[in-house]
Amino acid sequence: MYLERYDQAEWIEWSGLPAELNRIRAGGWLVFKKLVELDCRAHRQTGTVEVSLDELAKRCGLEPEKIGRIIEALRRKKYLRCYVPDHPEEEGLFEFRAPIKTPIPPDEVARLVPDPTLRDPTAYRYARPPDQVPLDEKKVQEAVDCYLNTLSQKMNTIILEQIEIAARRFPLEAIRHTIERADRHDIRSMGWVLKELIRDQKKKNEAKKKR
Repeated sequence: MYLERYDQAEWIEWSGLPAELNRIRAGGWLVFKKLVELDCRAHRQTGTVEVSLDELAKRCGLEPEKIGRIIEALRRKKYLRCYVPDHPEEEGLFEFRAPIKTPIPPDEVARLVPDPTLRDPTAYRYARPPDQVPLDEKKVQEAVDCYLNTLSQKMNTIILEQIEIAARRFPLEAIRHTIERADRHDIRSMGWVLKELIRDQKKKNEAKKKR
């Protein structure tokens, strides 16, 4: 199943994107490709990849600090939206911005690629907006309001991305509860909220496995 999903993403290798990402940051394609592989392994349709910088570093043969710089460069260029924790051993959340912008458009890749199994651009993974449930704008706005009214009036692109990731992945009540917990501890960070949401979800999953 994983290989079938990656077959649908292989067109990207012919799109000029590898050279473009390495131009943006050395090692950019290596890290991006590993995230694609992890996404294909975990999701039928593109979804959120949950992995630590330490694990990415080991699997890419790079230092965690370099991985962090590459991820930030890909985020700035709008290839990814992500939450990157302060500590490399903690899990981050990464989402692809589909359709992925490539130097050679998907239709042209389909015309030029030498592999006949890649001639159908309608089958290309990441070439179109994902067929997942659209982001619930009302839920996002409620999470934004909770953040602004409870934690901080500071808002920027990174914080909004973190709130959108949280809204797609976690129940609104859990987001509110964790924001309120941050406020009680006088912590003014949406990043901390996401870290705790990830940790709480992992505890719940582990408890289910023990039943």
